[in-house]
Amino acid sequence: MSYILPTVLALLIHLAIAFSFLIHQFSDLQQSRAMPRHIQAQMYDLKTLSTTTKKQESKAKKDVDLAKQKKPEPKPEPKKEPPKKDEPKPDPIDDSAQKERELLKQKKAEQRKIDAQKLKDEVAKKKADAQKQRDIESKRKLAAKEKAAKEKVLKEKKRKEDLAKKEKAKKEADKKALAEKKRKEKALADKKKKDAKRQREEKARIKALQQQIADEERFAADQVAKEMASGIGTYIQRMIKGNFRIPSTARNGINAMVRIKLLASGRVVGVELINSSGNSAFDKAAEQAVWRTESFPRVSEISKASPAYFNRELRTFMINFKPEDLRW
Repeated sequence: MSYILPTVLALLIHLAIAFSFLIHQFSDLQQSRAMPRHIQAQMYDLKTLSTTTKKQESKAKKDVDLAKQKKPEPKPEPKKEPPKKDEPKPDPIDDSAQKERELLKQKKAEQRKIDAQKLKDEVAKKKADAQKQRDIESKRKLAAKEKAAKEKVLKEKKRKEDLAKKEKAKKEADKKALAEKKRKEKALADKKKKDAKRQREEKARIKALQQQIADEERFAADQVAKEMASGIGTYIQRMIKGNFRIPSTARNGINAMVRIKLLASGRVVGVELINSSGNSAFDKAAEQAVWRTESFPRVSEISKASPAYFNRELRTFMINFKPEDLRW
């Protein structure tokens, strides 16, 4: 954008100069027509003038392009033209008018030179201004670039610091959370241990109490059973004796030891000869006496009162059979 404006202005100035030149030429042509036929007139070719104008515009464009690459050069001093050779004087007819035209022509040529120099100076100034503007813009862009780079570095530094703070805060939070979790887990484990210990102690206490109660109950039952079992031996002997058939081959002095096994109901479930009398008929009569008895009702009552006493004292017992009497 900074290069287009000077170029356009230069073209406009060249067009203005060319237009002014055409006006002057047209004015000279009118004056020459108004003068007498003896006055010498100077004719210009419009094609040549247009070619000259185009050359001047092309030169101006080249100057603009050159100014973009090089710094503006100092203004050149106007070249002095060599003195013109005197042209052969025309006829002495109206010599004053001829001189006046020559003077006017010279003035116009000088004016054109002045205008061309002004245009050149303006183009040089515009080139210098454009270069200055470009330098300012370049410096501005460089400063903006450096500022953006600094801001980017600061922004990246702040981002890293914020990220480090967040990571640190997260680690501390995770550490606290882990410590709190461990504390809760330990508290829960301790509570479970205490509860388990308390339950074990409670179970042991209840068991001991139950054992104590059972022992007391068993002791009381044993006492009742003992009282109920008072005279049980005489009771059993009497019942078996009523079913004992002593064989005729038996003699005094012999004896047979028999082991008897009962159920809790008092029913006989086993009879075993432990010590033979030496008389098989007597031994068999002893065993048959027990089987005929079948059961002992009082034993059932004692078993109900104290199963432990029954198992300990009455589940199995032995009786010694003699011909003269039975012995518990």
